[in-house]
Amino acid sequence: MEIDALAEFDLKMPGNWIAGDDRDWAGDTLLVFSLLEAEYERAIAAFALFEPLISEYVHERIHTQLKKYERSLNSIYAREFVLSLDSVCKLLNTLARDLNPPAAVQLLIAEYAHLFGYLKHIRDSVAHIEDRGRGLDRRRRRIQVPVLVLGGFNERRFEFTAEDGNCYSIDITRETALSARNILQAIINEYSWE
Repeated sequence: MEIDALAEFDLKMPGNWIAGDDRDWAGDTLLVFSLLEAEYERAIAAFALFEPLISEYVHERIHTQLKKYERSLNSIYAREFVLSLDSVCKLLNTLARDLNPPAAVQLLIAEYAHLFGYLKHIRDSVAHIEDRGRGLDRRRRRIQVPVLVLGGFNERRFEFTAEDGNCYSIDITRETALSARNILQAIINEYSWE
């Protein structure tokens, strides 16, 4: 995907500073927005580099000798997509908990958590591959599942078995990226800017 084509995913700050009498609050909120934007941009970069595993492509890859490490690239992009969108969720939780956002922002944060809150399960399984790879939960008890999925791909879907035995997945698609963008932009727009 061409870099210029990613402009549709850009977050737009309506000003340089958040309006308000409490400059410390405005500065802290702006810092969270800056961190949100950086994490979201990482997710978009990962999305742009990800190559879907469609049947024609799989056939081609099977009959082509991959260079060392080349087969890991999609996994790296998928993991970064998950980790970045999960980090956005954590930053939004900080915004809600510590920075007293407007009521409309609280609702938008809840919407984001509804759409992406489950990513923590994928993140935890990625971070604790030493347990998940052996079919164990964090207490090192056997996870009762017929099939253990450790970073599987189905076209643009990335899947991982979590410690609760459920398989969680995310579609690494334009629609997923725009869903995150639209909520984040709506949050930004709820603030008064200077």
